Amino acid sequence: MKLIYSYLQKFLPTLDVKPQQLRDDLTMIGHFTNYFEEIDNEIIFDLDIKVNRGDCLGYYGLAKDLSVFYNIPLVTSISPEIINQANNNLSIKVNTENVNRILAVKISQLQNLNSPIWLQNFLKYHQSKSINLIVDLTNYIMFMYGIPSHAFDTQKSTDSLIWEMNSKYTDFITLDKTKLGIDKKILMINNASQPLSLSFWGGQECAIDLNTKEIILEMAIYKPSVVRQNSRQLRSTTEASIRLEKQLDPELIPLAFNHLCKLVLQNCQGQISSSFFEYYPQKNIPTPISFDLQKPSKVSGVEIPQEFSLDCLKRLGCIISPTIDNLKSTILITPPTIRPDIILEADLVEEIVRFWGYHKIPSDQPLAYKKIKDITPKEIFLIDNLKDKLTDLGYDEILSWPLVNNPSDLSTVITTQNSINTESIYLRQSLIPSLKRQLDQYQRYKLNQPQFFEIGKIFFKEGDNYIEKNSLAIYHHNPEQLKNDLQYLDLPQSNKESSFFEIIIDNLSKPSEYQPKTKHQSAYELQSQLIILDANITFDTIQDSSQLIQKYTQIIGPKYFWEMVITDIYQDETSQNYRYTLRVSYFNVDDKTAKEIHLKTFGLI
Repeated sequence: MKLIYSYLQKFLPTLDVKPQQLRDDLTMIGHFTNYFEEIDNEIIFDLDIKVNRGDCLGYYGLAKDLSVFYNIPLVTSISPEIINQANNNLSIKVNTENVNRILAVKISQLQNLNSPIWLQNFLKYHQSKSINLIVDLTNYIMFMYGIPSHAFDTQKSTDSLIWEMNSKYTDFITLDKTKLGIDKKILMINNASQPLSLSFWGGQECAIDLNTKEIILEMAIYKPSVVRQNSRQLRSTTEASIRLEKQLDPELIPLAFNHLCKLVLQNCQGQISSSFFEYYPQKNIPTPISFDLQKPSKVSGVEIPQEFSLDCLKRLGCIISPTIDNLKSTILITPPTIRPDIILEADLVEEIVRFWGYHKIPSDQPLAYKKIKDITPKEIFLIDNLKDKLTDLGYDEILSWPLVNNPSDLSTVITTQNSINTESIYLRQSLIPSLKRQLDQYQRYKLNQPQFFEIGKIFFKEGDNYIEKNSLAIYHHNPEQLKNDLQYLDLPQSNKESSFFEIIIDNLSKPSEYQPKTKHQSAYELQSQLIILDANITFDTIQDSSQLIQKYTQIIGPKYFWEMVITDIYQDETSQNYRYTLRVSYFNVDDKTAKEIHLKTFGLI
C-alpha cells in the first residue's frame, strides 16, 4: 500500500509531523512501514497492511487510525447524503445473494478527457496506469476510500445491468483484452445479451473511452469469500480484488460514492440523469462486546487510565453503553461498522494498548514469575499414571479416529454435520470397536499375543445435552491376565470372561489417588522462554544420578532453576572415566545471566 503524505492531509489537514516520525508512528500502531521516499516533491510511504484491516487499504481508514493516535480531527468535505438526482429509475436487477450493497446512478452529457497531471501522478505513485479521466477518477476514489467502483458506457452496455452468478458464458474479455475462461462459480455484472464485468475487473465490452458520453457509475461490496475464490480460480489479482476480498464497510459507500459522483461532474461536466439505485438487503449491525475497563492494564502490564480507554474507544467510533455518568467496571462496547475486525474483548484491548503506545511498555525491567493456582484437572494425573503403568506392563498404546460409521447406540449417538469422511458421520460412543479393528491388523500381520490400550474421548447425548468423557479401553489376549492387570491398576473388575475391558475415567471415584505423591499446590507462569544449556562433567567413578542432580540444583538455587536431566552417560574406553551430560533449563532470566550461572555452577569458566 502506497501512502502520499499530502493526500493523507486531505483527511487530516492539521497533521504536521516529520516523515521519519510518521513512518515510526505508523509502524507503532500496526501498519508496518517499509520505507518512505521523496518523488517530485511528494513524500511517499510504502506500507504493509494486515490482512484483517481492509479499511486501511484506503487513505480514509489510515487517517481514522492516525486521528485517534494523534488526537486530531478527521475531516471529510463530502456529505454522505445522496446528491441531487433525476426521477428516471435504472433498470438494474440483483439475482444473487453474494452482493452486500450497491449504489448506482446514470450520468449523461459527459465530456471525457485525458487526466490532468496531478491525477496521472497520483496513479503513477500507486503504480497504476492512467487510462482516461473517468476511469482514473474511479481508481482515485478506490485508493482514497478503499472501495472499488466501475463505470459502464451505456452505449455499449445499455441501461439494464444484472448482478448474477454466471450461467451461460464460457469466456470473458477483460479491460486489458485478456481472455479468461469462466464457469458458473463466477460473480458477474451482465446485460441481457453479453457479459460486461467481473466483480473485481471491468470488461472490454463496456470499456470507457474518450468518446464516452453517458455512463452508469456503480460502487458495490460483495461477499469476500466469493471474490477471493473467483480471483484465485481465474489466477487474476487486481487492486480491486485485493480490497473486495476483505471485509469492507457497506456504510462507507455513500460517502465514497458521492465523492466520486461530484468529481465526475466537476471534471467531466455532465449531469445526473437517473435516480440513485440502491440495493442493501441486510444492514450491517455490529454486535456489542462486553468489555472490562481494567483489562488493558492487566494485559499490557502497565497502568492505562480508564479515561484514556474510554476516550480512545469513542474516537474510534465505538458506541459505549452505559453512558459514562452511569459507568461500571464492565460495559458494552459496539464497534463502528468500518472495523469488522473488532469482534472480541481482546480486539478492544489491542486497540487501546496500541494507541496508548507499545513503546510505553518498559523493556528494561527484570522478568519475574508469579505463583498461580494449579488448575490441572485431577483426571490428567490419572490418565498419565495409567499410561505409565500400562506401558510398564507391556501394553502398546494406540490412537484411533473419533469418527465412526456404525454407532453403538442410536438413541444417544451424536451425528456430525460436516464430517471430513462422508461414510463416518458419527462420534464414537466406545473405544472397543477401535480395539477390535486394531486386533484385526495385528492378526493380519501375524503378530502373536497382542496387548494394547487406548485412552481417548467418547461422546453421547443425555437428553438435550452433548457429553464427552475420557475413556480407557484395554485388550489382552489372555483374559485371566487382563483381570490380574486390572487388579494391579486398582480398577474395577469385570465379571465377563473377556479379553476386552473399558471404563470411563471421569467416573472413577478416587482419581486423586493417582496424582503424584509430591503435590504441587501452585504452578509457575513462565514470562519468558526457557534457556536450555548443556554441561559435560567427567568423574573417575560412576555417580548416583539423583544425588548428582540434587547437588547442582542446590548450587543454582530456586530463583532461576527450572529443570535438570541427565541426557547421556558415557565411559571412555581409554581413561575409564565417566562423562555425564546434564541438560539444564533456566527460567525468567536473560540469556547472558543464564550462561554466567551455568559456567559458574559446573566450573566451566
